[in-house]
Amino acid sequence: MCLFSIAGLISACTNTQEKQGTTKNLTPFNDFVPSFLSELPDLEIESGKYFNHVAGKYMVNTFVDSLHPGAVYWKIKDSKENIMYQGHTLKGKKNGWWEVLHNKNMICNGHYISNKKSGFWRYYQLNGESHKIVYYKNDTLNGLAQEFNVENILLAEGNYVRGLKSDYWKYFYNNGKIKVQGYFKDGYKSGWWQSFDSSSNLIEEAAYSSNEISGYSKRYLKGVLTEEGELYNGVKRGTWKIYDKAGKLYKIMDHE
Repeated sequence: MCLFSIAGLISACTNTQEKQGTTKNLTPFNDFVPSFLSELPDLEIESGKYFNHVAGKYMVNTFVDSLHPGAVYWKIKDSKENIMYQGHTLKGKKNGWWEVLHNKNMICNGHYISNKKSGFWRYYQLNGESHKIVYYKNDTLNGLAQEFNVENILLAEGNYVRGLKSDYWKYFYNNGKIKVQGYFKDGYKSGWWQSFDSSSNLIEEAAYSSNEISGYSKRYLKGVLTEEGELYNGVKRGTWKIYDKAGKLYKIMDHE
């Protein structure tokens, strides 16, 4: 006898995303993983017999895996008999390698331990433009995260701690040059950040707090300093220095 819940099919692969904060400025996990992904359904099995079952428009196939005592292998197919989910359960819980597919295209894959994501998981864009690798511990993002384009060039790299972006992150152009770099704290941009153009010329340097520029800021044109001063919530405060095209100081302005 098999107990199968189809409810899990409508939840997103990002329902194990980092915790959302109370403000809109928290950087969510779904900026790193497509939001259209489907999660594995809730699975439970009572006996180890071969089993075929139709649940709505889905076909569920299971059989005992002779190479893994007590484990049951699952295949869940759509109405066109394309595999949507496949992997193992052990004692009614997802355990081992699982894959999620859409129209024969891989969406994500990785390991479960007792229904919890564990270790490295890989996520793919449907159009094949990029893929992401993230690390889970007890179903929570905790460790290295990377994004690559179709040519396997690194686009982003950083760390999660307890589900939130933390510490030093770097984002890259397709040519491999750094686009933006700086620090996160509890999911927010915090501390000194720099942005560059695709030729590695500085565009801006600024101090961030809770995802907003809050403190000293420097702005550049093709790597040459144009102005600098204090900036809070997008408003200039205090003394600002203005520079000419050669980078020489030519004006000082005071702001309330």
